[in-house]
Formats: sequence, structure tokens, C-alpha cells
Amino acid sequence: MTGGRLASDELPPAVIEAAVGWMVRLNSGGATPQDHRACERWQRERPEHAQAWDSLNAFSQRMKTLPPALARGTLAAARESGRTPRRRSVLKGVALLVGSAGVGLAVSSDGGWSGLTASHRTGVGERRRVALADGSVLQMNTATALDARIDARTRCVSLFAGEVLVECARDTATAPARPFVVRTAQGWLRTDVGRFIVRQLAGRTSVQALEGWVEAQPAIEGSPRRRLGPGQQWDFDARGAGPVSAADGAAGAWVDGLLVARNMPLSELAAELSRYRRGWLRCDEAVARLRISGVFPVDDLTRVVAAIQRTLPVRVRSVTPWWLTLEPR
Repeated sequence: MTGGRLASDELPPAVIEAAVGWMVRLNSGGATPQDHRACERWQRERPEHAQAWDSLNAFSQRMKTLPPALARGTLAAARESGRTPRRRSVLKGVALLVGSAGVGLAVSSDGGWSGLTASHRTGVGERRRVALADGSVLQMNTATALDARIDARTRCVSLFAGEVLVECARDTATAPARPFVVRTAQGWLRTDVGRFIVRQLAGRTSVQALEGWVEAQPAIEGSPRRRLGPGQQWDFDARGAGPVSAADGAAGAWVDGLLVARNMPLSELAAELSRYRRGWLRCDEAVARLRISGVFPVDDLTRVVAAIQRTLPVRVRSVTPWWLTLEPR
């Protein structure tokens, strides 16, 4: 035991298993706000709870999509064998699950590891511009994995995880023209020319049309199809639920390394910033609903945190370099 903290091997196996269970639940795609609050209460109950959660987050932030079925299977196998999972075996399993090899592994709609075939990937905090053979350009945001296929018959991008801004060029190479298609876990998007943003979220796809038009078709047959024009956004699941709304005009600012907040809840800003860093930036419930506006550089968290502390009655508590908490001043 060092400095009031347990050494890694001294953490009780039951605590490690509980932390894994919370992580699986919160990354399952079906977690509720109540689940997140319950997990935060669990972390506050005992120091070793927070320490176990911190250790797992150091692994989990290396990718954005946790495969819950495989995680549950690891724990279930240990239970069925009649043994309590040992700390090292559980952490080893979690490390394999959440990407010791880095970003780019993602779960497709059928639970398979489709992201393993991704032709293009970005790490946490990395952005990349990809020029395609047809003249189109993909601007990839942090922690994104996708596969791009351009051939004589097809212009298709499969988005496995993350977010991409598509600058679709008009097809002048073939007749008839090839439509440009983006596939996600919840359906597909199609256009001939234009600019739009696609983000793969847990259980849903978000698309925003910036220029031209984009047509969105959910995966389940008979679901409503939507054609979006400039300034429109649609968040849809496989059934197509959700109304078309006005898009955020600054949604693509991340291409230039910026995050624009307009009267944004502090908890939402913290969640967005967390996408660009390894570790955990969390927001205490007492300050979660505070509103903030500004333009923040996603590559310089130190500057952002300093700006937040100057603007709002909050302070930043550092448990470890990986774990920062915004709390009342």
C-alpha cells in the first residue's frame, strides 16, 4: 500500500469485477442517466472503487466502442468454472477487449469485429484528411475507424466508429454516375455531391447536411427514408426514430481543431472534450447543468480547463493525470 492507495495486486477481485460490470453496462448502448449516476455513487463509496474504475478507464479510453457481449462472456466463463476472476486475468481480458492495440476496433450491428478490416483509422485526439480516388475527401475526427472502397462500380465508405466529414465530389468517371454511399451500424446514407457529417454513436447514427443533399435510410425494411438539405440534421436508429432538426452550424469546427459551445451544459462539454484525450474527464452533478459558451481548442485541454475555471464557479480536481473531475469551487 502506497500513499493511501492499494497496490495494483491488492485490489480485491470482487471490486475489479464490479468495475468491469459497470463499464460494460455504461458502454452497452442502453445505459440511462440513472445508470451513470449509480456508477458515480459506487465510485464514491470506497477509495478502491475509484481506483479500480480509474485503472479500467486508462484501458477503455484507447477506443470508443466496448464489445459488451465479449466482456460479459469473459466474466461468465469465470463464474461457470466456479472460480472468482483473479484481478490479473480480468484486467488482461479487459485490456484485450478495449484495445491494447489502439483505436480502430469497433462492433458492427451484428456484434462482429468489423473494425478490424478498417482501411483508415485515427487514434484518440488524432484527426486525418484522406483523399479518395474519385476526388472526394474524408476528414476523420478523433478515434474513428472506417473502410473506403472506390472502384469502377462503387463509391462506398463503411463507418465503424467515430465521426467523419465527407466532401463528396461529383462522379465524372462513369456513366451512369456512381452514388456515394456511407454505411453505419444503423443504415446507410447516399448522395451525388455535397458535404455532410456522419457520427457513429451507441445505437444510433447522427448525420448533418452542410452543402448539397444527403438521403438517409435506416436498416430495418419499411423504415422511413429522409432527404436532408443544408442545415438539417437527423439522429436515427435502425428503425428511423427521431425527428429532423436544425443542425449546429459549427458542427464541423473540429476539422480545424476547435469545439464551439453555445450555451452548452458543462457535462456535455466535458463529454465532448473526453473524446480527444486518453483518460477520464468527468463532471460532478453539482455543476453538470451550468451553461458555458466559447470556442475551445481540442488539442490543448490545459487551456480549456483554465478557461472553464475562469468562466464558471468550478475547480478541477486531479485524482491522477488520467482522471480529472470538474467540481464546485
